[in-house]
Amino acid sequence: MTETIKIAGPDWPVTYNADGLATVHNADFMADPLFKRACALGMATPHRYGDIHLEWRIYICCWAAMQAKHLGADYVECGVNTGVRSRAVMEYIDFANMATRFYLLDTYEGIPLEQLSDDELARGIAGYNTLFYDCYAQVVETFAPFPNARIIKGRVPETLAQIDSERIGYASIDMNSAAPEIAAGEFLWPRLVAGALVVLDDYGWRTHIGQKQAWDVFAEQRGVKVLSLPTGQGLMIKPA
Repeated sequence: MTETIKIAGPDWPVTYNADGLATVHNADFMADPLFKRACALGMATPHRYGDIHLEWRIYICCWAAMQAKHLGADYVECGVNTGVRSRAVMEYIDFANMATRFYLLDTYEGIPLEQLSDDELARGIAGYNTLFYDCYAQVVETFAPFPNARIIKGRVPETLAQIDSERIGYASIDMNSAAPEIAAGEFLWPRLVAGALVVLDDYGWRTHIGQKQAWDVFAEQRGVKVLSLPTGQGLMIKPA
């Protein structure tokens, strides 16, 4: 007969509990003055998410962008909205004093419904548009201090050709729909340098299972794996 042993967990305080993630593990990045400043600037952009806490997701992007800084390559974000993540990242990596470029692609007015699959429509993705509005003017103002930021308005994939870089070290992708995300991946992958990091914001979220499945196929075709993160994000690294 197999003995069942119950192991009680440690009575440690919860260090983080927000945005679908709760943990008792170390979260001291939350007290880092640089990260606090960067996160505050991102969250201060005029989004309509309400009183939401995205610190750990923002931290993942900041960490990935800092790793990419050593690659001397350009940055891309597809799915910017008001710039919560990209504004935080720029502060965190001191982008104002870097020679590289940061391409910011979005419709700046919400999700194009014609790009949603029947499954995505059934899962209520179209309802996300209640959170979005025509924020292009505000984004231009937010990123005005960064002359190397390239704000590209319009739909992916049509706007991808405006990314005139052949050396990309960081890509953040968050378009809430598989079709434009995979199109972005196919365009960006050959332009990613060895060691480049790709952060997939929606990868692990239940509502976005179609995106996860599409990215898993994309990764397998290129001989890599997506790292599933407890934040709901996914992470890929371009091999040498």
